[in-house]
Amino acid sequence: MEEGTVYFRDGNLITESGDAKVYRMNDEMFLEVGPGHNLVAKENDLIDYIWQISDKPYGDCLIIGLGLGISSGYILSVPNVKSLTTIEENPNVIEVQAEVNKIEDGRFKIIHGEVLPYLYKTKDRFDFVYLDCYSYIDEDTLPLIADIVAGAKRTLKPNGLVSGWLDSNTPEVFVEYFFKIFQ
Repeated sequence: MEEGTVYFRDGNLITESGDAKVYRMNDEMFLEVGPGHNLVAKENDLIDYIWQISDKPYGDCLIIGLGLGISSGYILSVPNVKSLTTIEENPNVIEVQAEVNKIEDGRFKIIHGEVLPYLYKTKDRFDFVYLDCYSYIDEDTLPLIADIVAGAKRTLKPNGLVSGWLDSNTPEVFVEYFFKIFQ
């Protein structure tokens, strides 16, 4: 760790692969990817998923972004979910997730690939698509989120729904725009 870095000072490295590292601190797991302690996922995000996703998932579902697999595990726990596909661009994230939170469920599959090409090429159709592929929401990430939502909408079955994770720390100025993207 860099001198003066406080973020995971008291944490213990559980596993790492390439640019993906999983730490445990205060009995919670954290995933960071890339240089500079870029926090991508934390175990207690489950609280947000329960509140934000609720019982919306049904039928064939797609999650964009794997992280620690917390959102995938939650969606698989919702009644009426027949299948769940998760697409993840970073093979290192797939590897560390399998080590710390392997999901063994016949309805679940992970696809390693780029999100936008997948969304525009796949013939698969989904009842529920959930975006969980960004660490924060701001003027830089909103255009990418909008592009992904547009691609995701083309994969929907009739009456399907696209939704996304709203970071509780999102500045109010971006919240309204974020929700408009999904309409």
